[in-house]
Amino acid sequence: MKKLFGLLALAVIVLVFVFTGSGKGADLLILNWGDYLSSEIVQAFEEEYGVTVKEVNVESNEQMYQNIINQNAEYDLVIPSDYMLDQMKEEGLILELDYSKLDNYREDIFVPELQKLMDSKDCERYKGYYIPYFWGSLGLMYSTRKAGVEEAVLANGFKVLFEQNLLPTGSKVGMYNVSRDALAAAELYMGYSLNTTDVKKIEECLMLLKNTHFDYWGTDELKKDISQGNLDVALVYSGDFFDAYYSDVEAEQYQNLEHYNIYAPKEHNNVFFDGMAIPITSTNPELAYKLIDYMLVSENSLENTSFVGYCPTLNSVFEEVFQSEDWEDVASIDAYNPTLIMNHPDSIAEVYCYLGEEVYAYIESLFITITS
Repeated sequence: MKKLFGLLALAVIVLVFVFTGSGKGADLLILNWGDYLSSEIVQAFEEEYGVTVKEVNVESNEQMYQNIINQNAEYDLVIPSDYMLDQMKEEGLILELDYSKLDNYREDIFVPELQKLMDSKDCERYKGYYIPYFWGSLGLMYSTRKAGVEEAVLANGFKVLFEQNLLPTGSKVGMYNVSRDALAAAELYMGYSLNTTDVKKIEECLMLLKNTHFDYWGTDELKKDISQGNLDVALVYSGDFFDAYYSDVEAEQYQNLEHYNIYAPKEHNNVFFDGMAIPITSTNPELAYKLIDYMLVSENSLENTSFVGYCPTLNSVFEEVFQSEDWEDVASIDAYNPTLIMNHPDSIAEVYCYLGEEVYAYIESLFITITS
């Protein structure tokens, strides 16, 4: 769910404020990604508690941050990714959770591998400030239309992005047009930590990106270009792939599912999670707690998982998904299951950490020169 904020997101925000005004306009206002919460769950919650719920949708963690820090509205709940949770906690923008207000919370309810990740050193600064929502990983989405592409991707992983001679002649490669994600691809290729603040290593990786030809820099467009055969390989998030996958399923374009796939390298990769947090803008934190608690009920989480389509964080739902015949096709795609990365021998599974304002500004200033 790490996407570049664009004009479409801005249009969505403008439309929301046309109808809701600059304040809340509801009992509970959620700052969220698009199509990331089941409308049936929202309706059931509204009916049970006699309240109204509205969402403001954006397409990047950075826009979530700007909306909170600028206090654009009285957001009661926000669902950012790991590194933005880290930054928001460091800057005092989200509240420490009071677990006594979460009747359905227990320390052992999440997927054990996810809990291990959340307990790691990379996540310790913001522990206790969020409840995990969905999780996934980086991956290589590829077209199966051209002979040899799949074999090259499976054999070489992230190398194919920078050693494109490993791919069949004439293969077209796409790169994520977000500085942190493009940098991560280069860091994974070089064997560096995704959270390095070493300027020399960062410069080396950005120079690698600059000196590598990519046929297209994009975000949402990448998954569409792969699924439609306009690109052969691209860096994406697992969620991007499943967006395309579910879109074809909903449109009953089942034959197109044979034309693309995703590979999430297991030896060293980014494993991300998004989390529900209560921002300082909240004027109804008690209701925010009720919705968080509502999402900790297995039946509700499963319903939401069926709508969103990403990997669930509740262990009860995770086990049900992988035991259900209804989920067999999705569960058989390795990239759906981040535990395969976590459990791989000698695997390095990293979450993004907040690197600090100066490092971010430096990365962005150099990245702009690469993509301009």
